[in-house]
Amino acid sequence: MASSLLFVQDDNVLAYGQVNDTTTSSNSNLTVTAINSSIVDTKLKTQFPIADEQENSSVKTVTYTPKFLCGNVMAGEGPVRPGHYDTDISILNKQVYPIKLFMNVIPNDGKSSNSIIKVVESESATGITCKDILPLVTDTKNLTEGFVLLTLPISGSMINAFPDPNNPEASILKSIDESQANLIEVQVFYTANALPQLPSEIIFNKIDFRILSDPTGKIPQDLLSKTLEVTLTSNAYQVYDQVLRVKSLLREKFRLSDSEMNTINIQIEKTEINSLFTSDDHAISSSRLNPNMYFR
Repeated sequence: MASSLLFVQDDNVLAYGQVNDTTTSSNSNLTVTAINSSIVDTKLKTQFPIADEQENSSVKTVTYTPKFLCGNVMAGEGPVRPGHYDTDISILNKQVYPIKLFMNVIPNDGKSSNSIIKVVESESATGITCKDILPLVTDTKNLTEGFVLLTLPISGSMINAFPDPNNPEASILKSIDESQANLIEVQVFYTANALPQLPSEIIFNKIDFRILSDPTGKIPQDLLSKTLEVTLTSNAYQVYDQVLRVKSLLREKFRLSDSEMNTINIQIEKTEINSLFTSDDHAISSSRLNPNMYFR
């Protein structure tokens, strides 16, 4: 048989870059070594390119580089419109075996973080949000942006070995080329909100009142004995003394002491309650990333 990545002869297996090991044969499409066991996935049609083709076009590295935007922008700060920005990176492992990723956070005009290993179990998903990203940035700003570098560890066109869930003593070696390099699905979801919190109901209490007398003389005479109006915010399920609320407002406005405030005589004419929901300008966007492949 011509020289190739792997060939079988007299029940011996020769793997590229490895020594020969005695093997045991089976009727399946898997070859299992007896010592330092490994399982080679032979289902792929393009698993065994000839040596020249492998040298010229073998996959060296597969990476994904989702951009992140985390933090707040006040009026006039830029570089984007004022608001609260968040990023959610979703990673789907489409394979039937676990996949190991190396994650680096690279902020704009900053230093890359140390690599963090993330293992995504078979046919499962995981996420990376600003809560995961910002602790890895040494110099954070009100608005921090940059890239997350996700790298698939590949050696000799083989995805790194992982334990076989059906046989703890064996490992899985996955052969990949350009057509099979997209082993995972990476999507990025961006959100931007004008408010720091979710929209909520605001209750307004409109109070009509009269100032019947002011022994302190600090309140202008033209405000006495006429109907005045004030609007205050209120909380649901809370009891208020409206006379005390109005007196407290007058104390702050006219700089009255507590004893002076108590001498003022006011009368509540009418109260009304209104409510409204805060509006929140927001925007969302999502994108699906293709892998960046580097060849030997």
